[in-house]
Amino acid sequence: MNDMKKNYYAYVGNWNFFPADKGISCYKFDPENAELELIETIDPEICAGQIWIHPEKPILYVVNEKGDADGMMGGGGDVLAYSIDESTGKLTRISSIKSLCTEPCYVVVDKSRKHLLVSQHADPFYVTKVVKNEDGSWDNQVIMEDAGLLLIDLNDDGSIDKIKDVFITESTGNLGPDSRRLVDPVTGHVQLTRVISRQHSVMPSPSGNFYVVCDKGMDRVYTFGIDEEAGKLKMLDMYVDDWAVFPRYSTFHPNKPIFYTDNERKCEIHVFSYTEDGKIDLIQKVETLTSEYKGKEYSINCRPMGAQDILAHPNGKAVYCTIEGGDNIIAVLSVNEDGTLKLIQNIDCEGIMPRGICISPDGRFLLSGNLTSGDITVFAIGEDGTLTYTGRKYDSVSPSAIRIY
Repeated sequence: MNDMKKNYYAYVGNWNFFPADKGISCYKFDPENAELELIETIDPEICAGQIWIHPEKPILYVVNEKGDADGMMGGGGDVLAYSIDESTGKLTRISSIKSLCTEPCYVVVDKSRKHLLVSQHADPFYVTKVVKNEDGSWDNQVIMEDAGLLLIDLNDDGSIDKIKDVFITESTGNLGPDSRRLVDPVTGHVQLTRVISRQHSVMPSPSGNFYVVCDKGMDRVYTFGIDEEAGKLKMLDMYVDDWAVFPRYSTFHPNKPIFYTDNERKCEIHVFSYTEDGKIDLIQKVETLTSEYKGKEYSINCRPMGAQDILAHPNGKAVYCTIEGGDNIIAVLSVNEDGTLKLIQNIDCEGIMPRGICISPDGRFLLSGNLTSGDITVFAIGEDGTLTYTGRKYDSVSPSAIRIY
């Protein structure tokens, strides 16, 4: 981003479980003190779980995270592209494509700027079909949803062209030795643990040579590359995580060969080293709760606290992780010389269900999108990475992802 820009804008993707308005919000962003002024919210029918800005063009990419295509039962969501009016910040939809699978939940631009990669969460649904065997006997078959990592071609102007490849990540169906069906006691939300693949995110490495995919359904962390000549995705490595931790998001250290993953059902960050060919090794597991919050991991009707977003500061000195459930906090961890982490702060997010976070272009402020309370809170970042609430809170719809352009 050009530090001499006259106008900065904060784009917010709104997401929710419930049939309420969502859409994409645009705010004018004041870089001096991280003040926000709402410009507009568009396309309220879009469940914008994640958004991504093209590194070189004024284009915003959005995933419409849903299971039912328009007018259908099932059929999946969409991937959309919007042009950004740099003088007003307003968005205009320029293209879209069906995602083929249900719940597309993360989108990024690849190193070549020729492709999008989209991860898909899939729904925890299954059907039982009657089948007739070759010998004439009858049986049934349980069919689970696919989770497909998409490779999507972009046109020269950044608009969406076509799906080039789909990589279906492995699942066990209901036959795995650790396969279980879990139900959230608060929301009734069903989680199939080690039954189906549920790709929750895809994140490019700083070099762009590979991508980390967190599969919360199978408790796996994958790395993928792109075979440009063949036009295909290729799996490079895989780490099988602890049972039912649900690896969710990842973030890379800006200049060390290290990345971090958070976990939706465990207050713990996992630290990985990597090589540029996508090989990975786990080197640390670090808790994200201070003694003040220890023992509260199941404080609301036995609902576990767990992570939502994770983000490394651009200066490489700290990592931030939002945690919701019993309490709504942001964990701050300092980065050691070897890239491992040390927990130094838990701070109230000043809202309910902190989901997406964003750091201002100059690195001085952190914005927390609090989904349930429908607001964005602003924190000042200290020299040591710790956060101080500024007292500034801005109304939002149901903020899930925040990007500044």
